[in-house]
Amino acid sequence: MNETDTRSLEVELPTDVAEQLEDDDETVAETLAALATDHVQIQESIETYTNREDGDKGPDSNPLETNPPIAELLGFQIESFGDGEAVVTIEPGPEHANPMGTLHGGVLCDIGDLAMGAAYGSTLGDDESFTTLELDVKFRRPVWEKPLTATGQVMDAGRTVGLVTCDVTGPDGELVAHLQSVCLTLRGEAAGGR
Repeated sequence: MNETDTRSLEVELPTDVAEQLEDDDETVAETLAALATDHVQIQESIETYTNREDGDKGPDSNPLETNPPIAELLGFQIESFGDGEAVVTIEPGPEHANPMGTLHGGVLCDIGDLAMGAAYGSTLGDDESFTTLELDVKFRRPVWEKPLTATGQVMDAGRTVGLVTCDVTGPDGELVAHLQSVCLTLRGEAAGGR
């Protein structure tokens, strides 16, 4: 940012919060600016996702053309999706840790769920949607802060129910978690607004 792109604000913090922050006012200001920027980016993501348009199809167009708000919030990136497969990545940081200091299992569930949902969603017609009936995860090894890739793949896409799997792997291809999902295809009014 340059000076023409900024605006100064005076911020009052509760004493206990201010005491936990660095004594250096410049560092505190940078931290608050970063938090405000992140908040705005998430709000823009929600607005973009909610108001997405695709020609005559309207806001119910392909929801994967825009990174979903949950992906923005947790730091996921949909790298690719189509033909029953999807790849989602994350570079976890300390904000993703559980109380023991390793990557929280819920983050692994979320990235796997997104990869499987994107894979299954890529097989559906314009008038179809889906919901997850079951989600199963097997954790294979702990992870701290290394890049992860979730690869979802439709194993069986029946007319009504489909089976999807996902492997979450580390940078050397080591299996971190394996997930399996059962999805229900929705049509007609049941698919509306999803």
